[in-house]
Amino acid sequence: MDLSSLFSTFGLVFLAELGDKTQLAVVAQTCRCRQPWAVFAGASIALAAATALGVVGGHLLGYVVPASLLRMGAAFGFGVMGLLMAREAWRSEAGGSSMVCPDDPEDPASRWDWEAFFSTFGLLFVAELGDKTQLTVLALSGRGSSPWSVFCGGVLALVAITALGVVGGERLTRVVPERVLLGVSAVAFVGMGVLMGIGYL
Repeated sequence: MDLSSLFSTFGLVFLAELGDKTQLAVVAQTCRCRQPWAVFAGASIALAAATALGVVGGHLLGYVVPASLLRMGAAFGFGVMGLLMAREAWRSEAGGSSMVCPDDPEDPASRWDWEAFFSTFGLLFVAELGDKTQLTVLALSGRGSSPWSVFCGGVLALVAITALGVVGGERLTRVVPERVLLGVSAVAFVGMGVLMGIGYL
């Protein structure tokens, strides 16, 4: 394994994603679902899959699916998630139903939530297609670097960013009321959807 390629990829991807929509989406998902392990696993697998596509042949996707279509699909997904969270925030404020992922994290039987896992996986996988991270690993693997080293460096960086997002979201759920978290998450998702739709993210 080429350690130089691994560390350079790790550094580039980590800095590129620090505070990016990926990390913000993980924080919002953790606050929304209160299922940190399911969110972490869904996000990590989605990001690893997107990175693998970038290393192995992400450029082929650009010939099949226009980048603008991928961006609009991701923007739509973020917007829908934001509107769903806004609805849940409204219901919570009105004394109605609880969060979309209502399981109590203290209950051992509810520590794994497939809905949280799959919603996180789908959202982040679509969001990362054609993203700068995928393009970065595509470029690095095409410069003669070891594809395996580039893949490992990229995935390790994304998993680290995801872990930071989950920890941050988990801490927020302990100190901020559910209604506020849902409202802020809704605004964040809709905002990211709009910014992605206009090509800013």
